[in-house]
Amino acid sequence: MVDKAAFSFQLQGYPVANRDAVVTLTHEATGTTIERKPFLDGSLLVRDLEPGFYEMTVSHPNLVTPIDKRRIRLFPQPAPTQVNIPVPADLFKDTPIRDIPDADLGPVQKATSDVKTRLSPIGTKASGEVIRAADWNLLVGAVQDLAGAVLQLTNLVSPRGHDHPEIADKIAEVQDNLRAFAEAYGRSLLQLQREIETESLRKNATDVLTAAGASPEVRASVLDRVDELHALIQSDTTHFTQKLSNAGSLILSTVNDLAVAQGANADAFMAKPEVKALTDSARQYTDTGVQTKPESELKTYERTTTVSGGKLTNVVRR
Repeated sequence: MVDKAAFSFQLQGYPVANRDAVVTLTHEATGTTIERKPFLDGSLLVRDLEPGFYEMTVSHPNLVTPIDKRRIRLFPQPAPTQVNIPVPADLFKDTPIRDIPDADLGPVQKATSDVKTRLSPIGTKASGEVIRAADWNLLVGAVQDLAGAVLQLTNLVSPRGHDHPEIADKIAEVQDNLRAFAEAYGRSLLQLQREIETESLRKNATDVLTAAGASPEVRASVLDRVDELHALIQSDTTHFTQKLSNAGSLILSTVNDLAVAQGANADAFMAKPEVKALTDSARQYTDTGVQTKPESELKTYERTTTVSGGKLTNVVRR
């Protein structure tokens, strides 16, 4: 009998993240929490742990959300339980804002300084003194140069349209990152909901088949169909909901046959909570039919949760 066991973690995909990554383990039974940092090659060995289920969270200071968060199991065996942690490089895509060189105001400063120097000799005229043509021409030329310098200054420090291409590029990158995160999160949420749905469906079906004393052939036909759904968790919405609708039809037909086999106890059998929960869910699958959008599929699961009660608690208890 092995009293203690060990986890062997390996971060894979983006070695730069290994330096600051932190692996946090929380034992579900005792609530004990352990934090460890992997080596630069991404490997981490944690020994002397109690076997059982752990909540694993892999975090990084540069990310708001964890790199990975899931439930893992430590097996009571001499060899460490291997856990691979994929680290997508695109999680760390954060290009700095492009540096736009500062405007060179040297020529403008030189032009205005020249204007000041050139006007200095004619700035000491006394009252009634004659202004010569040369002085007037000098003044006009200086004003023209000063106007040109001001015009150049406005182009340098206040671009037309007040465009900031470096900020526009950064906003576009942030939008792409948010869009990629939303798509990845949406897929994960849908797959998690499918897993909960199929596990709850299998438990309800098993309870009903057992209560009805179904034959091995009938049990196999129903449970094999549910297992087929579980194998398709990562498929597209159209394919999965088509299989789900077919499974719902099979379950309704099977439950009806089982009720008929109960004879005088058919009504009592159909009134059982587990039978009602199973038939209500199966009817939702068939009524909804094939869906093409993930959000429509998620609404189906919301309705089955409403008619059959909470599912996550049943799945965890199982």
